[in-house]
Amino acid sequence: MNKFLKELIELNRLERKLKELEPVEANIKAPLIKLENQKASLEERLEKLEDEIKNIKLKKSKNELLIAELKEKLKDIEEKQNKVKTEKEFKALQIEEELAREQIESANEEIARFEKMIEQKEEEKAELLKEIEKIEADITITKMDVEKKLETVEKQKEELYKKRDELIKEMNPNIYRFYEKIKKWAGVTAVAPIKKQACTGCNMRINDKIYAEVLKGEEIVTCPHCGRVLFVEDEDKSQD
Repeated sequence: MNKFLKELIELNRLERKLKELEPVEANIKAPLIKLENQKASLEERLEKLEDEIKNIKLKKSKNELLIAELKEKLKDIEEKQNKVKTEKEFKALQIEEELAREQIESANEEIARFEKMIEQKEEEKAELLKEIEKIEADITITKMDVEKKLETVEKQKEELYKKRDELIKEMNPNIYRFYEKIKKWAGVTAVAPIKKQACTGCNMRINDKIYAEVLKGEEIVTCPHCGRVLFVEDEDKSQD
C-alpha cells in the first residue's frame, strides 16, 4: 500500500478514536451535570423564595407604619375632642375616630396574615436549604468519581494526541494539507473504507475501474461522488 495512503488511514483512525471519546466523556460527566443543574434549579427557587419573603416583610412593615400613623391620628382626634364646642364637630371627630380604628383593625389582620405567610415561606426555605445541602454532598461524591474516570479518558486522549502529532510531523505537508481540506467538510469520515464496492462516506457505488485502483493501493484515490479518500480494509480484500 502507498506510504502516504497508509499515513492518511492511520491519521484518520487516530482522529476517529479521539472523536469516539467525546460521547464517553459526556456520559461520564452526565451524572455530575444533572446534579449541578438540580442544584442550580433549587438555588433559583431559593432566590425567588427569598424575594417573596422580602416583599411580604415589606408589606408587613408598611402596615405597621400605617398603624403607627393611625395611632398618632387617634391621639390627635382625642385632643381635638376635648376642645370641641359643638356636637356636630364632636360627631365628625367620632366618625373619623371609628374609621381610624377600623383601619387599625384591618392593618392588624393583614399583619397577622403576612406573618403566617412569612412563617410558611421560612419553612419552605428551610426545606430547600436541606435539599441544597444534600445535593451538594452528592455533588462532592459524584465529582470525585467523575474526575477519577476522566483521568483514564484523558490518558487515552493524551496518548492518541501524541501519536497523531508525531505522525503529522512525519507526513508530507502537501498530503496533510490535502487531508485537512477534505476534513473541513467531511470531519472524521475524510478517509472512508469501501464496503461492497460502495464508499461508506456517501454510500454511492464505485465503478470497477476506480475500485481496481483502490484495491491496488498504489495511489491515493478519492471517491468520484463525494471526494473522500478511499481504501479497502484487509478483510474486504480477502473476500474479493
